[in-house]
Amino acid sequence: MAFGNYSSSSSFFGLGYFHEHDFVALPLRHVHTNVTIKEIGAQVKLTQTFGNDAKSPIEAMYAFPVPARAAVSGFVMIKEDGTRVVGVVQEKAEAKATYDAAVAQGKTASLMEQQTPDVFQVSVGNIAAHEEVQIELTYSTELAEDEENDSIRFHLPVHIGARYGEAPSTLKSSDTSTLPSCRSGKAPFIELKISVEATAPISKVGCPSYTISTELGPDPELPNAKDLPFSNYARVTLTSESVLDKDFVLTIKAAGLDAPRCIAELHPEHDTLAMALSFVPRFSLPDLKSQEFIFLVDRSGSMEGGRIAAASKALAIMLRSLPHMNTYFQIASFGSRADMLWPEGSRPYDQETLDDATRHVDGMRADYGGTETRSALAMCFRSRKTDRPTSVFVLTDGDAWDLEGVYKEVKDAVAAAPSKAYLRVYCLGIGDSASTAMCEGIARVGNGACMMVTEQESAITGKIARLLKAARTPLISDIKVDWGRPLPETTSTEAGDEVEYDIVESMAVEETKKESLNIFDESTDPTKVDTRPLPSPPKVVLPPPPAVQISPATIQSLSPGVRLNVYVIMKGKQVPKTVCLRGVTEDGSIIELPIPVTLSQLPIEDEGVPPAIHALAARKIVQDFEDGRHDAMIKAGNEAKFTEDSCLLKRTIKAHIVRLGKTYSIVSTHTSFVAVDESGKKVTAEVSAPPPVVDYRADVRMYGAAPAAPGASVRCKTFSRPSTGVGSVMYAGYPPSQHRGMVDIPDDDVEAPRKKSATKGKERRVSAAGPKKPQDPLEALARLQAFDGAFSLKVLQVVNVDEKKAKAALTKGLKDELVATIFAMAFISKTLTSIKDADEKAPWEGIFEKAKMYVEAGGNPVDDLIAQALKAL
Repeated sequence: MAFGNYSSSSSFFGLGYFHEHDFVALPLRHVHTNVTIKEIGAQVKLTQTFGNDAKSPIEAMYAFPVPARAAVSGFVMIKEDGTRVVGVVQEKAEAKATYDAAVAQGKTASLMEQQTPDVFQVSVGNIAAHEEVQIELTYSTELAEDEENDSIRFHLPVHIGARYGEAPSTLKSSDTSTLPSCRSGKAPFIELKISVEATAPISKVGCPSYTISTELGPDPELPNAKDLPFSNYARVTLTSESVLDKDFVLTIKAAGLDAPRCIAELHPEHDTLAMALSFVPRFSLPDLKSQEFIFLVDRSGSMEGGRIAAASKALAIMLRSLPHMNTYFQIASFGSRADMLWPEGSRPYDQETLDDATRHVDGMRADYGGTETRSALAMCFRSRKTDRPTSVFVLTDGDAWDLEGVYKEVKDAVAAAPSKAYLRVYCLGIGDSASTAMCEGIARVGNGACMMVTEQESAITGKIARLLKAARTPLISDIKVDWGRPLPETTSTEAGDEVEYDIVESMAVEETKKESLNIFDESTDPTKVDTRPLPSPPKVVLPPPPAVQISPATIQSLSPGVRLNVYVIMKGKQVPKTVCLRGVTEDGSIIELPIPVTLSQLPIEDEGVPPAIHALAARKIVQDFEDGRHDAMIKAGNEAKFTEDSCLLKRTIKAHIVRLGKTYSIVSTHTSFVAVDESGKKVTAEVSAPPPVVDYRADVRMYGAAPAAPGASVRCKTFSRPSTGVGSVMYAGYPPSQHRGMVDIPDDDVEAPRKKSATKGKERRVSAAGPKKPQDPLEALARLQAFDGAFSLKVLQVVNVDEKKAKAALTKGLKDELVATIFAMAFISKTLTSIKDADEKAPWEGIFEKAKMYVEAGGNPVDDLIAQALKAL
């Protein structure tokens, strides 16, 4: 993968090497991406061809992004003579030692390591002079729900964005400030081919980020293409001679994509069965009786431009969608510092506080510097109310390296929350290069949900509606899956039994003959320091894998509109006919959903690549170990051992992760891919020590041309050093929504933001910066609705009706607020007739229902008044 500007202080371009402490990148000849999407999963194969134009062999490395939910399970280095060097998974330190030894011996070798769940690094040693090398990477990923019902979203990240804080020490960096254009040639520089298969006709294929070519129907090269249902297949292609400067997003809509399904897969080598259960729940429960909402907005430098605009738009809609009874809310901002709109704590949701919050949102700028996410979350958790459930919404691009610290902050707060005042954390990830590891991780350990949007996506109301619906829904607990086979009884709690491991001393104790001790040995120097290395800690020896391994270990939440994925790896190859999801709601209602099991018939085409469901299941189980979901199980019955050895838990978790990674061939925090060419040909590489690690990383781009080796001629763009220290990042402007036309908010409705006087400490009005931007009708209506559902006459400008005409159309004697509210409801009612998707309807319906409650409170005939208003529209 090729990257663009990494940072003016830390730039990294594709595959490259260090020459006299300068970073030199290998010219990227070609990028080919082949994607297979089947229902709700995808397998991605990335093949990139690099050339070494230097006069001597070199050792090179590069970093690349993947979705955090993906399982990286295939790694092949292809030499110019066609030799395929297939990578194998080893424990991380072992893989590094294998690689270093091979390079030292003059062998061509490669190493792939995980830096974070969404950033990987590849090193290739001893690339011969004037030769090309191909790097082939394969990963499987589950797909997220998109804006509409029965829709999925495929996301191909193309660069690693600016990330605040200290990067992993093993992530190499360099210093350069140029970004050339793509190389010239007859063949396309970038080729992206996607094949889509669904069990029902595909009704829509879209790409908000690029212009694509789409053809319906199966690939004609398939042997049975004529027998396949034509409308269930699609092929998407994208070719480009230039750099891809934003993430690639593909949305697909087909009937039944949200429906419950369970796919089973038999492993070709191991005696195991893996199953993946997935569906988007659709149910309705009464809202929580009382709740607190805290909106935490990232206002760091990386949010500048389209990202802060998207955050402001989302907040404007969210604030109008809160329940108007028994609701408290708060808005917090963070960057290098963090503060709250109301320092004394959340306030009741009413018209005064809603107006105050709206003015605050309208004045938001991305001017808070760095991205201290952990301390900002801690501030929110400390200030939350503990007499009611709290939902924290984080709106961020997630561009920070401190994943472990942020995860810990969220996990500890969720665990410490009272059972009747539980805490859930949701995340709206905003922008190209947004960190999926940070955004999805916050929601995962926070028992919430995450939705991702790019700057190019104008329609985000469906995603917002999903998050709010999930937050307003009461907690559903004790959720379990009956996998259709009896689970083995656990022996961990039986007297005298160990849980899942034994501790074995690294050195055997041998009986020795007792000898006399010379207490005055002249050969012994008591002033000499003992320099012998410290003994290694005792090894953790695991018994055979459990008969059943499930992820998530505990299903923490079940929310309407948010996809649930559950995986299992079971011993044996008996495929059940049906599995069943069971749970209990807060009021004691029983949940029981039987789901038929379908056996996957997909062939395994690539050497060394494990079957997709096993790889994804193993990746999710590893994730549970990393999140601490298995800590209690590991410690059960052996608390004394963990008290004596404070590092025992960490070593035990590592042992589990290493075993899973090696068994199912996946990269993880503790496992890496290593490939060594044993063909016999040896070369000697030019290797220089890498520069020291720096604190800020920015904008690593995939699918972009890399700087050429010394002496090559390229056309370059120059990026200046950022003044903020966050890194130079190129962001696209946020496009205004094109949904059903644009409207302007009435001038006197948008008040200027408030700032505090430096002299008197009092609030004063200041002019809002820049011209007002047009808003789509939904946002315009949301901004004009009062907390209790009423509208003022200003709404008539949005629905395009004259005040005199509006009053004449309705029963005489109605108050102005009632007239305005009736016409707003009529406008929404008319708009809803042209919207088919339930998720897109949800925010409109929320505004309508709130308005309806206001009208009905006065005893007015709602339906009759709306009918009168419709005649005037």
